Amino acid sequence: MEHFKYVGKSVPRVDANVKVTGEARYTVDIAFPNMLWGKLLRSPLAHARILHIDTSKAEKLPGVKAVITGKDTPFTYGVTHMDQKPLHMNKVRHVGDAIAAVAAVDEETAQEAVELIKVDYEELPAVFHPLDAMLPGAPVIHEGVEGNVAARPSYENGDVEKAFAESDYVFEDTFETPPIAHVCPEPHVCVAKWDHSGKLTFYVSSQMPSLARTHFANFLKMPESRIRVITNYVGGAFGSKTLSRFPIEFASVILSRKTGRPVKFQHTREEEFHYSTLQFRFVITVKTGINKDGIITGRHFKAICECGGYVSHGASITSVAGALQGVLYRYKNYKYDGYAVYTNVPYGGAWRGLGNPPVHFAGEAQLNMIAAEIGVDPLELRLTNATHAGDTSATGALVRSCGLSKCLEKVAEEIGWKEKRTNPRPNHGLGIACGVHFTGIRLPTMPDTDFAEAKIMVNDDGSVNLTTSCVDLGQGSNTVLTQIAAEVLGIDMDRINTIYGDTETCPMEWGTRASRVTAIGGMAVKKASENARDQILRAAGEKLEINPDDLELKDNKVLVKGNPSIHMSISEVARFNRYRENGQAIMATNHWDAPSHGNISSAFSFGAKAIEVEVDPGTGRTKVLRVVVANDLGRAINPAGACGQIEGGVHMGLGMASTEEIMLNEKGGMANNQFLDYRVLTPLDMPPITPILVETNDPVGAFGAKGIGEMALIGTPDAFVSAVHAAAGVWIRKLPVTPEKVLLAMKAKK
Repeated sequence: MEHFKYVGKSVPRVDANVKVTGEARYTVDIAFPNMLWGKLLRSPLAHARILHIDTSKAEKLPGVKAVITGKDTPFTYGVTHMDQKPLHMNKVRHVGDAIAAVAAVDEETAQEAVELIKVDYEELPAVFHPLDAMLPGAPVIHEGVEGNVAARPSYENGDVEKAFAESDYVFEDTFETPPIAHVCPEPHVCVAKWDHSGKLTFYVSSQMPSLARTHFANFLKMPESRIRVITNYVGGAFGSKTLSRFPIEFASVILSRKTGRPVKFQHTREEEFHYSTLQFRFVITVKTGINKDGIITGRHFKAICECGGYVSHGASITSVAGALQGVLYRYKNYKYDGYAVYTNVPYGGAWRGLGNPPVHFAGEAQLNMIAAEIGVDPLELRLTNATHAGDTSATGALVRSCGLSKCLEKVAEEIGWKEKRTNPRPNHGLGIACGVHFTGIRLPTMPDTDFAEAKIMVNDDGSVNLTTSCVDLGQGSNTVLTQIAAEVLGIDMDRINTIYGDTETCPMEWGTRASRVTAIGGMAVKKASENARDQILRAAGEKLEINPDDLELKDNKVLVKGNPSIHMSISEVARFNRYRENGQAIMATNHWDAPSHGNISSAFSFGAKAIEVEVDPGTGRTKVLRVVVANDLGRAINPAGACGQIEGGVHMGLGMASTEEIMLNEKGGMANNQFLDYRVLTPLDMPPITPILVETNDPVGAFGAKGIGEMALIGTPDAFVSAVHAAAGVWIRKLPVTPEKVLLAMKAKK
């Protein structure tokens, strides 16, 4: 077994001190002299034509420096469909659509000015559920879109109808998951600042600064070199700060250029809940054929995704959900029909798992229902059908590494699956589920590339600057990338300065998304570090007059193998190489494109969850007693960080399962946009969590690593629903599983 000094070790986060002391500077902390504050006027109606906008009173208010409307932002944008405008002049499609923006000397004045803007509307019929939006005669949200269906991604392999006809059993069930908020600790925030040369510096809390620069260059018709995007420390994102652009970003840029002063926009907590995108509502019908021996013969998924007023990530999310269901099990007869549907609710975006958690919930929940119906152990049912390394999936993906069976076995053993099922306690139950997610992604709706870049510079004092555009959102990626560079270079971690989030100094990259940073970003860092290491050894070999192959890097020195008394410090090597005749700096770059051509991903992470619950038969209230999680993450670069990701994923998954749901009033506005009403689980609500790391050493990722951040969530609601059934005897097909739903189902069963 390979011995590593840093890789595979639980080391403290490199940014721990600055964060716990409050020294870390987030975008929300940014302020400039003479800075203005911005506010948006948002539509109070879910669907309406705009007849007239009068900004005259707002413009006259003392302290107001500029007011803009849609005529100042005459461009469209979107992720896959260019169906959005920063400020709307003709029509609004959900409560909160932006119509005008104000810049003033303080937030209070800006808000007062917004309230002085008068808009005349012609209200139109609205629709608030995707099934209603698809009906004949439903309100038309975007002209020319038949049935309000914006996209229809699909997958098909084999012959599912033939498989169903030849199966011993066929089951069909429908499930629904609600819209859910991201609840980032740091709300969406940005500051735009133009200098006198006409260059824009844009500060934004973002997962993808490089793409933000590209987007603004396109919208403003400017060279990218004239735009600098800076992402400081990020207070959480969970997908909400990826490709989606927001009206506050456009407004800040235009208002800053118009006033010649920095302009800052920041969502309030209420606005963050309502207007910063959300996890899409899904309605999923699953049809499964299975034989008496437990072999799944075929599955057909019909997934209806509620985009809201605009597609945003809706098309890609609906596609991802179908692509991954075909990877989890070994059946080959597979069909997936996806529908991305417009409604008059706030639009959705990427949410941890990118559409995979809702569809996994439906698929795994139904498998547990099938197991109960035909009298087989749901654990054995999964082990019988589980994907293995070397398999090619029903969606054409090659699975190079897979620890799915081991994950299932580990969680079952740890939670006492067989013993507790053999000797059940009243009102107690166990549930199990598993899942798969990608490490990076290629989809037909995206460019055919999935690359990362890194730069290494060795300084005169022997320290190293590592530059990357992989943004640390709080998940600890800076620490992992530092570990990788330290391992390759033989340099202490505290000698590596990891720099990210500035398009002026950092390389271009796809950013932090799709569970890709450790494996794909890490591979770019590894290869750049290997290049720099080779330069160090060559230079030291010249100085010592020794073949570089006889040298090694260790403990900040270049040593002669077998004779460590002969050595040079890396500082000495760097200075020698730089300051001699025809000297060179020791520096290296790497652009690494993940080898996933023909696959939707370069690697697939697998995992399993086992959950034990207790249900109060008098109230329907559920209490989670324990969660056991096993994740196949390839190789754990930082085991403590990986376990932290698992705990965070379980927290979000239990919230999705039991408490979290965005509720709309009859007009389409959010009814629970406060923490008192939108129930996020607190530390006191969380059960004991046992994380188990399963290592399969993937052949593609850095040191064998795969992603874990999203897989850590997937499967949690599915296992929870199964555990509730085992404890209370009822199946809940529509999340969240509230005490009211459980109690009513128990009464109905009686």
